[in-house]
Amino acid sequence: MFSQLSSRESRSRLGFVLSGGGARGPFQAGVYQRLLEDSRFAEGPAVLSGTSAGALNAAMIAADLSPTEILDFWCSIADDPPAAASPKLFESAMLTITRIMARELFTLPFRLVPDTRRFLARARRYWPPRPGTVPAMFLDFILTSRFDLLSELLEGMREPFLIETRGLRERLVTLFGSERIPARRRVAINAVDVHTGRVVRFVTGPVPAVPASEYVVVPAITVDMLVASASIPILFNAVTVGDHLLWDGGLLVNTPLAPVVSLGADRIVTVLVTEQSRGRAPLDTLGRALERTADAFLENAYNVDRMLLLERNRLARQEGSPYREVTLYEAIHPAPDRTLFHAGSYLDFRGSMLRGMYRAGQRAASDWLAKGPPIDRLEKRRDLGQRNVATTG
Repeated sequence: MFSQLSSRESRSRLGFVLSGGGARGPFQAGVYQRLLEDSRFAEGPAVLSGTSAGALNAAMIAADLSPTEILDFWCSIADDPPAAASPKLFESAMLTITRIMARELFTLPFRLVPDTRRFLARARRYWPPRPGTVPAMFLDFILTSRFDLLSELLEGMREPFLIETRGLRERLVTLFGSERIPARRRVAINAVDVHTGRVVRFVTGPVPAVPASEYVVVPAITVDMLVASASIPILFNAVTVGDHLLWDGGLLVNTPLAPVVSLGADRIVTVLVTEQSRGRAPLDTLGRALERTADAFLENAYNVDRMLLLERNRLARQEGSPYREVTLYEAIHPAPDRTLFHAGSYLDFRGSMLRGMYRAGQRAASDWLAKGPPIDRLEKRRDLGQRNVATTG
C-alpha cells in the first residue's frame, strides 16, 4: 500500500529526466509504466528533459504515447532496423587500404632492414611466446613505429560516420504523423554543437533567468532535434538543425537536470540506465572495462548536475533567496543483471533484449517506490561521505 499524495505533492509539477543509453531505452518505458500505476505519479510528468534514447522517450511521453506503445516503437527497431551503413565510407576505406598496401610493397626493399630491426627490438618483450603473441606484436609495431599508417587510413575515409540515420528520421515522422512532435507537455531535448562543443537545449517553453546562448526556445520539438540528440559521434551522422550541426547530447549532458528546473518542475524523477553499483566487482574482461568506462562517463555527468541542484536547494532555504526548492528523488537505476546489462547492451537491439529492458524497468521502479520513494538530500550525501572516510581512515 503506497502513501497518499501530500497537499504539496498534489499541487506540484512533476518533471522526468531521461538519460541516454542506446538500446537500453526501453528500460525507461518500463519505469514509466510502473510509475503511472502509483497514485503519487499517476498524472505523469508535466515537464520532460531527455538526451539521446532519453530524448526519444521524452518526446513519445510528451505526445501521450502509452508505455506499451513506446515499447512497440523500440521493438520495431529490432524488427526492421532504420539505419544503413555508409557505402561511401567503406568504398573510400578500401581504396585507401589498397593505395597504402601498394606503396608499402613498392618501398619495402628500402625499409626492410630498419623496420625489421625495430620489430625484433619490440618482439623481445613478448618472449616466451603464447597464444595471441603474433597479433599483439604486430599491433605493438604499428602503434609504436608505423602509426602513420593508421592515421593515413582514418584520413582516407571520406565520410565522418559509419551509419546514416535517415531511416530513423523517416520512422519517427511516421510515428508522430509529422516532422513536428505533437507534445502536450513541456519538453527539453539536449544535443551538442559539433563545431563549438557547446550544449544546445531545444525547449518548448520560456526559460527565465538562464543563459540565453544555451537554450533555444522553439514552438515545437522536431524529428531532426530528436535524431540529432541520438546521433552518437562517429557511429551516426551529425544532423543540421537551424544554424547548428549537432551530435549526441550524451557527450556533455547525458542526464540533463537543469532544463526541467528551468521549465518549472517542483519534483524530479531521474531515470538512468546504468546499473546500481556492484561494489568492488573485478574488471575481469575487456567488455566489463568498456561497460564501466561508459557507465562512469554517464554517471559522472549526472552527479555534477545533481550536486549543483542539491546545493541550489540549500541556498533556496536561506531567507531572501532568489531560488525555489525542488524535490529531487534519488535516481532510478537498473538492478545488476549480467544477462541484460553489459557493454554490448548499449547497442543490442534484439527484440528479446529490448523486452527484457522493459521488464527490468518495471522491477526497478517497483523497488524504488517501495523505498519511499527516497529523496536525494545534500546532507545525506555528506553524512555518507563522512562515514566512508571514517571507515577507511
